[in-house]
Amino acid sequence: MRILVVDDDRACAGCITGILRDEGFVADHVTTLADATLLASLAPYEAILVDRMLPDGDGLDWVREQRRAGSTVPMLIITAERDTVDHRVEGLNGGADDYILKPMPLDELVARVRAVMRRPVATLDPVLRAGNVTFDPTNREVRVAGKPLRMPRRETCIFEMLIRRSGKTVTKGLLEEGLYSFEDEVSSNAIEVGIYRLRGHLMGSGATATVRTVRGTGYVLESPDEPITVPDLPGEVPQVAMVAAQVAVVLSNQAEPSPALIPAAIAASLPESPPAETAA
Repeated sequence: MRILVVDDDRACAGCITGILRDEGFVADHVTTLADATLLASLAPYEAILVDRMLPDGDGLDWVREQRRAGSTVPMLIITAERDTVDHRVEGLNGGADDYILKPMPLDELVARVRAVMRRPVATLDPVLRAGNVTFDPTNREVRVAGKPLRMPRRETCIFEMLIRRSGKTVTKGLLEEGLYSFEDEVSSNAIEVGIYRLRGHLMGSGATATVRTVRGTGYVLESPDEPITVPDLPGEVPQVAMVAAQVAVVLSNQAEPSPALIPAAIAASLPESPPAETAA
């Protein structure tokens, strides 16, 4: 999930973006409100942290402008100068979701960020579900049939973006925007590799939710209404029989199957090989 930090104190901002990245977030940093406006129009941020005393204005005035423009992104004020009760009340009434005084414990800052990010779903259920898979935004924990599924940060981030839009197509561009900051170097097929590995984790854990590729567009997380059950078979099914069955399914979709289609059908039935990352 992507977060924007707007603070002209580079040392402080460095600490904040550092802890956010350590906790699995993608963090961008700018020092002016003008740059914040530009980045907010270019990338889908899940939260924005804004200082008040900035070179080109008051961060709270910027928050007010964003709210008047219809922005619903959670915004947190972080400040050291305007720290009285009246200032905090002014900030919260002005559209900020939280008002944090510097210096602050970094673990508390992360907890507050997570708290404001889960507020839109708090009235329903903070835990997201797809089939027998659940995702808890509070601790970013994935579970399959109640058992924890541990994945690397990239696959977990991809899964979070997909499950938050379960049943809807998530474009490759949107995944890249949510996974990488503007400073990151991204290989041309980084998303494909991440999706392949995510599928491996889901299949290996017995998840009923699957990731389907929408050719030329992106990916969609799908889950059946009811788990598919397979009757018990005596002994192990030979690999050749499995291939033959899959070939039959492929050819059955052809109006007039021809011998030329058979090699392609066999190839389509074989396990997918992992894509190799290439340079951008």
